[in-house]
Formats: sequence, structure tokens, C-alpha cells
Amino acid sequence: MKDTGSVLLGFLAGVGVGAAVALLFAPQSGEDTREWIGDTVEDEAYRLRRKAKRSLDQVQDAFEKGEQTVSKVLKTGKTALDTLAAKLE
Repeated sequence: MKDTGSVLLGFLAGVGVGAAVALLFAPQSGEDTREWIGDTVEDEAYRLRRKAKRSLDQVQDAFEKGEQTVSKVLKTGKTALDTLAAKLE
């Protein structure tokens, strides 16, 4: 999750450099080059969205597991306190 900013920055830099190089050295017409750039950006944006969704799903799963663990600990603690209270009566 920490590397998301780096990945995004790298992606944007790669798109920019790729587009500049493509425009300078492309043997295609301007229209074909623009279409290729658009398709490439769409493909990369789709991949980035998929990766972000997977990362979000992982964070949500970790949060849910943490929530379950805290719930179990609280329940165990309550049981221990109830047992201790019963012994002290």
C-alpha cells in the first residue's frame, strides 16, 4: 500500500515518456498515433484500477480480520472477568 504513490508516479512518467517518444519516432500518421496513445492509456488505466481494487480488497480483508480478533479478545477478557468476579463473590 505504501508504494501506491510511487507506482502511480512511475505509471504517469512512463505514459508521458512513452507518448513523447511515440510522437517523435512513430512511423504512423498523427491520427493513428493518437489512437494508439489513447488505447495504451486506457489499458494502463484499467490495469491500475484493477490493482487499486485488489489493494482495497486486501485492506478491507485485513481490517475485518483485525476487527474479528479484537472482538475475540474482548469476549475472552469479559469471560475472564466474569469468572474472576464469580470466584470473588
